[in-house]
Amino acid sequence: MRVWFDILTPKQILFFGPVVRELESSGAEVLATSRRYREVGPLAERAGLALRYVGDRGTKGQEEQLLAATRRQAEMISIVRDFGPSVAVSIASAVCARVAFGLGIKHVAVNDSPHSEVAGRLSLPLSYHLLCPWVIPYRAWERFGLQKKQVTTYHALDPAAWLKREPLRGPVPKLDSKEKTITVRIQESDAPYLAKADMGWTDKVLGSLLNAFPDVNLVALCRYDYQVDEVKSKFGSKCIVPDEVVSGHDLLAATDVFIGMGGTMTAEAALMGVPAISAFQGSLYTDSYLESVGLLVRARDATSVVSHAKRLVTDSYKAGHVRKAKRILDSMEDPVPKIAGFVVKTTKQA
Repeated sequence: MRVWFDILTPKQILFFGPVVRELESSGAEVLATSRRYREVGPLAERAGLALRYVGDRGTKGQEEQLLAATRRQAEMISIVRDFGPSVAVSIASAVCARVAFGLGIKHVAVNDSPHSEVAGRLSLPLSYHLLCPWVIPYRAWERFGLQKKQVTTYHALDPAAWLKREPLRGPVPKLDSKEKTITVRIQESDAPYLAKADMGWTDKVLGSLLNAFPDVNLVALCRYDYQVDEVKSKFGSKCIVPDEVVSGHDLLAATDVFIGMGGTMTAEAALMGVPAISAFQGSLYTDSYLESVGLLVRARDATSVVSHAKRLVTDSYKAGHVRKAKRILDSMEDPVPKIAGFVVKTTKQA
């Protein structure tokens, strides 16, 4: 039983790491590949996940990203062929789906991001099956050519996969214990789904927060080295901008209000009981669910980000929030056995 995982982002380290371990404990041989990315290497080492790095993502330019993906795909063919898996697994890796399809391997997608249209269009039409959170309706996937019988849901949001396990420890930036802490996760500025979004959004949010909260620990978590440089150059010592890859769990545990410009860490914060504000430029099914159960609020402009943060930063609010989050997280299933079990079943059918 051989399975290939293409693991590309920090979220995928946290999410697929337990699945890989469960498969290996059942006797499977696993090839886990990745590409060079700022946050992946350090997290993989902490998680004890052995990755084979093949290629990179390319720079922000569309043509350069296409060239990088094409080179990576060509290099991957012989690696996967020699390993000989019967199943390939990824979240939305176009390279994984294309190589698997070309070599006659079933590709199983695990995806909670139908808003990521480019990644979906390049991977889901070539996929054998899709597993996703139950809060995402089939109509969100239908446009990618998937039949309803090709979609299986699990009763959990993706962060439940690691929040139901021992946290992955790591460094946390130095914080003033006398002050409140507001953490902002910077947007995925290189993602195609944000190509038409406001590229000044990060500056507007950070600037407004610094004006409204001059004495807090304001932590800006960046995804890329160039984001680290940009935030430091614009806001200097006013923001805490970690150079190293921090422990998301431990930082969130020390955070009084979290503001997320993406989806995964926002959901993670909410399910940990950290008062969370979604500042994502778009609409997410996971955000809608978390808002409906009272674990998240959404902000569409910098003014509302600040007003929500002022309301949520109080100690009295967080106490009740933690109890509610625990109850909701406990009601979710652990998605890891379901995903691992489906992969095992698929290998037997290959």
